[in-house]
Amino acid sequence: MAPKDTKPVTVAAESDKKKETDPKKLKKKEEEDDSNLSEEDRELKERLETCVSTVLNEKNEANVTIPIRLTALDVIVNELRTATASMTSVPKPLKFLRPHFASIKNLYKTMEKSTDLANDALEFRARLADVLAVLAMTMGKPQDRESLNFKLSGTKDYDTLATKGAASKNAEDNLGSWGHEFVRSLAGGGGAASKNAEANL
Repeated sequence: MAPKDTKPVTVAAESDKKKETDPKKLKKKEEEDDSNLSEEDRELKERLETCVSTVLNEKNEANVTIPIRLTALDVIVNELRTATASMTSVPKPLKFLRPHFASIKNLYKTMEKSTDLANDALEFRARLADVLAVLAMTMGKPQDRESLNFKLSGTKDYDTLATKGAASKNAEDNLGSWGHEFVRSLAGGGGAASKNAEANL
């Protein structure tokens, strides 16, 4: 009797998986989720989306300067830090930023190629790496250790700023302030990287 009982469960699971990857159904689900949001959550979602739009500046508007984009990025940072300080479930800011993870990552990859950035742009890139490190904790591929790699890249930029005599205040307490789950995630990524390095010796 047991095998007969397990087959329908398996089929249902596969069916659910297909629904989750269907773009039209995903969009519909997102719209349904939005309609169930509280007024406070809806305002948070809209605020974060406005900030993401400013950070990306996809239209390359000249008046959207690096300082303005950095201010928008700081709003995202503050929301994430507040939400991840005591993470018992997936925080709302992480959930609302999930659809923008790829776009933010693409922006970072574009900036990563630059080697002669001005100090404000270097600060912006470092902060961008901070945000991506936190987002990658739940959105990145574990085997790629994206969270750890972004964090190391951001630290490198902060070090460069310090070397140039333009040390960033954001470099201080830039680990524990993101919450213990983030620290634990980085530690896990570092341990995995160490094991892989030892295996390749």
